[in-house]
Amino acid sequence: MRTSYLKTGVLTLVILSLLTGVTAQAQSSQAGRLTVTGEAVVVGAPDVAYITIGVETKDPSAETAAQENANRMASVFAALKALGLADKDLSTSGYNIYSSTQVYNRGQSDEITATTYHVQNRINITTTDLEGVGQIIDAAVQAGANQIQGVRFDIQDKQEMQLQALQSAIKQGLAKADVMAKSAGLTLGGLSSLSESYSSYAPMMNTMALRADGFSGTTISPGDVEVSATVNLEFWF
Repeated sequence: MRTSYLKTGVLTLVILSLLTGVTAQAQSSQAGRLTVTGEAVVVGAPDVAYITIGVETKDPSAETAAQENANRMASVFAALKALGLADKDLSTSGYNIYSSTQVYNRGQSDEITATTYHVQNRINITTTDLEGVGQIIDAAVQAGANQIQGVRFDIQDKQEMQLQALQSAIKQGLAKADVMAKSAGLTLGGLSSLSESYSSYAPMMNTMALRADGFSGTTISPGDVEVSATVNLEFWF
């Protein structure tokens, strides 16, 4: 008989626990909602630079344009390796050949249509020597590069910055929810949902800026990298 009482007591506790959970869930689904957004930005100094340069050649002969391009690009590679860059730091990002036509003396008896072939070859350069970015650009240009697509600075591993931004964003969200609830005379019952998102900003110098600085003794100062986190918190009351 004692065993029977014990089983009955345990069963009663389980039922009460389930009922309490169902009641709390029902209250939560029927309660009011308070939604807030928390945002935070963490700033850090870049530790890597990505440079994109290119060589463009043109000639009435496609073969001649391609050969000249290959020769100039070989000189660019040699100049970059002379600075200590390894093969893993250099990669081809695009190779393109196209033609353009121009009509001379249009409508006249000696009208001529000339075809010019253009060959474009671009490479990406990765370096952690940020102070040497200007030197890399100068060496490439002096060796034959005639296109500077841009320079982008970044941080190789931004995970720690993301976590810091996330922590700060959540703290801001909780603080905002607390102030709003107290100001409205509400008692928050709990957190019903939480979501997060990230974004980052990496400073970049475009082609026009580089041309304005010139290609002799180029000096480039990187800006800070920004990582931002946004969290959406929903409370019930």
